[in-house]
This record gives sequence, structure tokens and C-alpha cells, in this order.
Amino acid sequence: MMMMAAWEPVGNTIFGQIWGKMGYEDHPDGEQCFHKIAVVTKYSGLLGLVASTFDVLMLSKTPGYVPTFLCYIKSTVPAAAAGATFAAVTCASTTVRGKDDKMNYFFGGASAGGIFGVVARSFRMGVPLAFFLGACATLYKDSKDNGWSFIPTNFKHEMGMIDSSSRYDFTLTKER
Repeated sequence: MMMMAAWEPVGNTIFGQIWGKMGYEDHPDGEQCFHKIAVVTKYSGLLGLVASTFDVLMLSKTPGYVPTFLCYIKSTVPAAAAGATFAAVTCASTTVRGKDDKMNYFFGGASAGGIFGVVARSFRMGVPLAFFLGACATLYKDSKDNGWSFIPTNFKHEMGMIDSSSRYDFTLTKER
């Protein structure tokens, strides 16, 4: 009998699919909405945990367990809710409109920004953040469609100077 590690996905269960190796782009837009919502919620919730930890340790320095727990809830829940809202609105917009274009991502990003505005109870924060996240989501969709990336992955790391090309290598020249 073969034993599986506790962290590996178990069969075809929902828990195994969500916490396993499943990404947002595994299925076309407008299909498998629950899985897309689960994946985005997982990652945005983890980002909320990181932000909460930074807040607790560096900014607010909460004294005691209850204020620390409340600080974690204050940052993690809205981040996870914004991620779920982004995926749900994007998927619903793609299904309802029948088009797979950048407008769906703008709607999703704007609704995620609206979540942060509602949590902050601030119209002045929600509207600009909605436009900003909508624009970011539109850029993300454009990068998916046209094959470019925000963060290049083909770095060639070299030791030495900032511009370490061979034309500045004077190690084999005669001393002057």
C-alpha cells in the first residue's frame, strides 16, 4: 500500500483540485467559473495574509491575541473577497456578453476595487481604486492575448559590473 504525503491533492476531490496545481489560465474564460474563483481567492487570500502579517509586525504592532486576530481579519477577508469578486464578475461577464475581450477584465477589476472601497467606507478610495484595478486587469488580459509579460523570465545573471558585457572586461590587457 502506497502512502501519500498530506499536502498532495487527493484524487479528484474539490479540495485536491483547489490546493493542487491548478491555475487561472487552465480553462478558457467563461468556463469552469468555480475553479477560477477558488484559485483567485486562494492567491488573493494568501496575499492578504502577507499584508496582514506586515501590518501586525511592522505598522500597528497590536498588543494581544484578539487585536492581532482582528487585524488579520481586517486585511485578509477583503483581499480574498476582492479576488473572488474579480473572478466571478469576469467569468459572468464573459458568459453573459458572449465575448472574450478586455472589457470583461475591466469589469472584474473595477468590481474588485469597489470591494476595497466598500470595506474602507470611502467613495474617494473606491472609485479611483476601481479604475486602477480595472486598468491593471485590462493590461493583464492584453498580455495574455498578445504574449508579452510584465516580468521577464529570461534573465541572464552575470557576476561583475552593472554592465558586465565583454567590451568592459580588461582582465587580459596589459597594465597601463
